[in-house]
This record gives sequence, structure tokens and C-alpha cells, in this order.
Amino acid sequence: MSFLVAGAALLVLYGVCRLLNMSSTSSQPALHYRPDSELIQSILAACPIFLQTYVPPLLWGKSGHIQTIIYGKLGRVKPPFLKGKRERALMKDGATLTYDIFESIRSHPTGGDYTLLVCPGISNSSESSYICTFVDYALEHGFRVVVQNHLGAMKSVKLTAPRMNTYGCTGEFHLMTLRIKETYPRTKLIAVGFSMGANVVTKYMGEDAKHQENFLAAMSICQGYDLSRAIPFLMSWSHLRRCYFYAMTVHQHSLLRCHHDELFNEEATKRYGHLDVPQIYKTTSLVALDNLYSKKRHGFEKLKDFYTWCSSANFINNITLPMLILNSEDDPLVPPDLHDVPKSYVAEHKNALFVVTKHGGHLGFFEHGLVKPDRITWLDRAVLQFANAVVSLCDIRADQGNPQAI
Repeated sequence: MSFLVAGAALLVLYGVCRLLNMSSTSSQPALHYRPDSELIQSILAACPIFLQTYVPPLLWGKSGHIQTIIYGKLGRVKPPFLKGKRERALMKDGATLTYDIFESIRSHPTGGDYTLLVCPGISNSSESSYICTFVDYALEHGFRVVVQNHLGAMKSVKLTAPRMNTYGCTGEFHLMTLRIKETYPRTKLIAVGFSMGANVVTKYMGEDAKHQENFLAAMSICQGYDLSRAIPFLMSWSHLRRCYFYAMTVHQHSLLRCHHDELFNEEATKRYGHLDVPQIYKTTSLVALDNLYSKKRHGFEKLKDFYTWCSSANFINNITLPMLILNSEDDPLVPPDLHDVPKSYVAEHKNALFVVTKHGGHLGFFEHGLVKPDRITWLDRAVLQFANAVVSLCDIRADQGNPQAI
């Protein structure tokens, strides 16, 4: 009997180890860039984090699922409570953009004025814990940080037009950028997008060459690049992606209910036609929700056309700025099958660096410890090292008589 008990215990232990992927070894990230790029070589020399081994929490950090779930539920370890200056700007369709400005607590080491413009993930805002942790870390390093609050993401901020933000909306980020340029005419900008926000930033930069003016660089963190290709993966049960997709849909439902009166009133009917509201709330995937609601809001008859319009893959090749693109191999939402987009991009552009970590999940990237990780994640450190590298190179070129962007 004791033999059976011991065997069962070993079997359970083996299953847990497999689930947590504990047999996997830590490694340094895979780097994709053009070997003839002097710029990227210089950036890497200033970013040791990309040349070192990323060590996730020993017990659970090698599981992309656990990293993603802890990020989704916890956000970050002991995130700070930050209060910035909230600004509002009315858009042409009556929607009100809100963004929060966080002033640096110390000067940047170079003495320059630099601002990080942050576009969070889907239905996130400046109040999301992972954004708060990142903002706090950036402020300590001498950056001003401005965070876009996605329309409808904060239940305490009422909508002034019958629409919420979706994957391809760059209008809010554009207006925020213009306002910051007006408010801080001497500042240099760096764009940082997380998940869906990375899609927005990438699309925005590639839509018009003028959008890249005043920007030193852009960063894309954990984006999926092409919605039309990503959807079949998200709708499958492989790697439990369908479960994640359902959870995201439920969260969207909660926001729709919170802003129900503003989203489904007479004005909405005049703008978008009849909306089957009961069916919208019955949807079990974002695909069904987009088909009933999102595509109509943007004037598309076919869902495929809506996803083509949303996807940054159609614009990324127009970006000439220094650009960091970051994904993890074990991201349950963005499979490596979609990495061909950034790989193709960096192969043609000398200013681009594509970094792929072995572990990290989706926006997790927790680091060190047996069970409890460090408060600052590997991701936070990586973004700040890249930002500082770009700033330093810009400063050096200014000293050499070339004050233009890198």
C-alpha cells in the first residue's frame, strides 16, 4: 500500500513539474537584427540585459501560463499608488480622451527632457498595476511619463460619446501626442506600447511619416501583429487560448455594462444603426463581439476588413525610427507563429531590434526568487535600458553637431 502511495505521490510531483515547466533551463534572449547595423550594436552595448540570462522565479516562472495568470490577476508585486495630473481633450466625434501626466522626481542623468508616451493593453489605463509599477520605475530614472487611458477602461470616467477604444484606434494616441508636444515643446518623445497598445503605437508610427517626428524611438511589447492570423489561434483550445479569449470577452462585457447608457442610447442607434444588445452580451468570444458591435462602430461590413484595418502588420514596414520589439516564446496569447512579422521587419530595417525571451508569458516577465519575485520585472528593466541607450546615443550625436534623432 505504501508503495502505491509513494508511486502516486511521485506521479503527482512529476505532473506538477511538467505543468510548471521546471525542467526548462533559463537562457539569454534570442536577438534578431541586421548584423551590419552599427546603431543596434551600440544599443546592445548599452543594454546588458539583452545579453544576459533572464532568470524567472524558480518555482513557477518558467510556465508561460502562470506568468500570464499572475500578471492578469495580480498585475505586479506591491504596485505603488500613483496620482498624476489628469488631462482631458475633446475629440471630433464627441468622445473625451483622458491621459495622465506623471512628472519625474529627478532630472535625467543627461540633463535632457524626455517623455515616455505609454499606450497600455486592452481596456487598461494609468490605474492598472503593471502600468503603475512601470511608471514609478521610469520616474526614478528621470523620465516624464504620460499614459493614455483607453476609452471606457476606467469605470469612474464616463464616456461622452457612444464608443470605446478598440485594437486599431490611433486617434486617441495621436491627440495625446499633439497635446504633449504643445505642452512640452522642448521634450523628446519615446513611445511605449503594451499588448494591444503596442499594436496601436506601431500602427500609429507607420500610418504617416509625420507621426515619427519628435520621437527618438518606439517600443512594442507583446503585440500580436496581425489580427486576422491571430484569431484562429485564439479561438483554438491549444495552450488554453480559448479560455483566455473567453476571459477577455467577459471583461469587455463588464465594461460595456458599466457604460451601457452611454453606449446603447438613441445617439448610438443614429450613428451605427440597430445594435442587438442582448446578443452582444451573450457573446462568448471577442470575435463574436467584434462582429456584432466593433466593426459597425467603424463602418465595416465585413469582419475581415475590420481586422485588416486594425492590424499593425500592414504599417510596420513604414517605421524608420529605432524600434524595440519584444515577445516571449511561451506567451499563450501570441504564439511564435506570428513572429514572422517582426523578423521580416528587422531583416529590412537597420534601426530595429527584435528580442524573444524563452520565458515570460504575456506581459509577465517576473524575475528572480523562489516563489515571490522582485517588485521590478525584467520587462520594466529592459524597457528602461533601451530608452536610456537611445537617449545616450542621441545625446552623443548632439555633442557631435547632429542634434537630429538617431
